Amino acid sequence: MAEDGADAAEEVKLPRVSSVEAPEPPDVPGRVKDVEEAVAAVGGRRAVADAIADRARLRLRLCRSYQFQAPMPMKRYRTSDLLVKARKKPDGTWDCAPVAWVPTSFRAEVLADFVFVPGEQLKYGESPVIGSIEQEISGEGVGGPPYMPPAYFTRVDTPQAYDFEENSFLKRQRNKDVKAITGTGESKLSRDWVGVHVVKFQNEKVPSEPPEGAKDMLRDDEREVVDALKGLFEERPLWLRGPAEERLREKGLQPNVSTMQKTFICVSYLWSDGPWRQVYIRLGYDPRQHTESRFMQVIDFRDRFLKERRAYFERVQGTFDQTPADALDCHFRTPPVNRSQLYQYIDIEDEVVQQLLNSSEILEECSFKTGWLPQKTLDAIRERMSVKAELLRRTRQPHLLQDASTPALAEAASSSGKQDEAPKKRLKDKETPETDTQEADAEAAPKAKRTKRKE
Repeated sequence: MAEDGADAAEEVKLPRVSSVEAPEPPDVPGRVKDVEEAVAAVGGRRAVADAIADRARLRLRLCRSYQFQAPMPMKRYRTSDLLVKARKKPDGTWDCAPVAWVPTSFRAEVLADFVFVPGEQLKYGESPVIGSIEQEISGEGVGGPPYMPPAYFTRVDTPQAYDFEENSFLKRQRNKDVKAITGTGESKLSRDWVGVHVVKFQNEKVPSEPPEGAKDMLRDDEREVVDALKGLFEERPLWLRGPAEERLREKGLQPNVSTMQKTFICVSYLWSDGPWRQVYIRLGYDPRQHTESRFMQVIDFRDRFLKERRAYFERVQGTFDQTPADALDCHFRTPPVNRSQLYQYIDIEDEVVQQLLNSSEILEECSFKTGWLPQKTLDAIRERMSVKAELLRRTRQPHLLQDASTPALAEAASSSGKQDEAPKKRLKDKETPETDTQEADAEAAPKAKRTKRKE
């Protein structure tokens, strides 16, 4: 720019870089040795001109001959850069001269993917097939192991903020004991945690003592919880976790998750399958040997309402009446909020369910599928719970009172309708022979009169 005064400098007007006659390529992430090759990597000068005119993105291919690499997108930016041409003199100094100003530039802000170059059969990436397509399909003239292009080594192409701190595992490793992992050269921390005894239905024996080291994990303030749990298991030998925590809260105890795990390990073992799935059982007690354990069997109740599409949209819209997860009802006083919820029969507060349990027959041998109860009793209990869940939901949500499309009530109505139709059908079958006899006698009377007249 010109300045006022005697020593005014000469005004210099720099030309604008033309989109077609661009002397330099866009900002290539690297040191350019061959300018023409760099321009060709973004598609040529015509591609740069089209991108500037149409406000489109350029795509940079660092290895144009390699057809297995994904291109790098380049974003358009407004700049006010100055293009300077520099030449190095023999004495080591530089001769610089301004060429033009650059109002627009393209930059690649993503990370270049890893390049996995194939072998000589594919000309190190120049050809996607071996020989020709016909030879690759037929397999003629193709030798050596087949080449399978790998997937992208990484899909994360945006730079991430990473704090290069010292590995926290190495800090703990200096102060704690570690042990090697079998089959590898790695190591892991040796923890003091002791797991609970897990028993399956196929196991013949049940544990009578807690695992070794389980009592050493307890703190002094957790022994009160252990004593309370011992009292609960003396009262009842089988407990789901939810009802046990509820009884502890009634006694004024509020143990956390870690405390509950450690205390359960000391007084019980976990049954993992069959009719007592996810139930903690008193050490030394085998429910397969005691018929009274049928009252403490578990039912995996799955409410049909929660399978409907309506329940999904009510959850999304926030209109679904859902109890908090830490206050799940284990007595079936409210409709379930989970698609799969476990209940113990002894905890279900329903007269019909308890009557079905008390009046049911007992199997001679405990079954993996139904325990000590027959299948018909379990089906009747499940059907009763389905109907009650729907009735409870309708009382809590008045807009469902006029809806007759509920699966549980529809099945109950259809079953009762079938039961009402059965006596009518039996009465109709009984009346049919008498009606047929009367009609036969009425047809036979005129024939007898005609016979007498002929005689």
